[in-house]
Amino acid sequence: MIKWGIIGLGNMADKFANSIKNLNETKLLSISSKNPSRLEKFGNTYGIDKKYRFNDYEEILKCDEINAIYISTLNNTHHDLVIKAIEFNKNILCEKPISINYEESLNVYKKLNNSRVFFMEAIAYRSHPQTNFVINEIKKKTIGDVLFIKSNFGFFIKKIKKKSRLFNPDLGGGAILDVGCYPVSFSNLIGNIYNDDKHENPKISEVSGSLCQTGVDDVAYAELLYKNNIKSKIGVAIRLNMENKTIIEGTKGNLIIDNPWLPGKKSFVEIQTKNRSYKSFINSKFEIFENQINLVNNFILENKIEGDYPCMKWKNTLDNMYILNEWKKELVKNEKNK
Repeated sequence: MIKWGIIGLGNMADKFANSIKNLNETKLLSISSKNPSRLEKFGNTYGIDKKYRFNDYEEILKCDEINAIYISTLNNTHHDLVIKAIEFNKNILCEKPISINYEESLNVYKKLNNSRVFFMEAIAYRSHPQTNFVINEIKKKTIGDVLFIKSNFGFFIKKIKKKSRLFNPDLGGGAILDVGCYPVSFSNLIGNIYNDDKHENPKISEVSGSLCQTGVDDVAYAELLYKNNIKSKIGVAIRLNMENKTIIEGTKGNLIIDNPWLPGKKSFVEIQTKNRSYKSFINSKFEIFENQINLVNNFILENKIEGDYPCMKWKNTLDNMYILNEWKKELVKNEKNK
């Protein structure tokens, strides 16, 4: 049985705790938060024994009965907590992004390479059957050779709160760090679909967007060009509602994914070719976060140190952060030069 602990008790921790209840051979044993009232409320809601409620992050990592940790704290804390969890030999599922810059991610990557713990960045759509379906359709040449990808994730937050995790630069705020991992990781997945594990980072161009009054990027666009000439146009926002879908254009047709980031137990992909247009439905045994936890449990029980393709491998996480980092730097530079 995999016994989990959670560090950080926000919205994603709630989703994790609700999801793990529906799985076998696993248990949420312990929680940790620096907020006493949140620790008590969360613990009472999910029936966590008081001796397994910690207000010190290091104390939960010292707990020998826990063999896996889910990190769902603010972005700017992920790097240090992952490093600390590795040092305590805990298996790790960490919310995205793994850090707030490439240098920190590289540090984590090096630390992981000197360990034997399991680690995965929690980009849940990568572990959903819908993603496998898309990969298989592309490899079957259903739409011919891939030429172009268009992928967005944007929503609108009306009120700019300077202390909010989304708008505070010290907390790793901004659209690129919050949701950029989705279109970037998807573009990397499809752009490198025939490269096996030899993934190559694309050339980043056509960077545009805007910074809000707190200095974080609230809207951002970019184009990614891969060496095989696949081009991806991506967009993210925290102050603009976008059409949150992904379109893959090929020489013989298109794949349209209406719900790429949070597919449910039943989802579909629209396929358009010259001869016909139809929807293919995909069934998943579990909801998206249940599915992710279940896979991680299996990986750990199989003594693996990273997930199977197309889940986020260590190098995928590192490459993802490199692109996010360069994208953000270029946008800030462009805006300051206006």
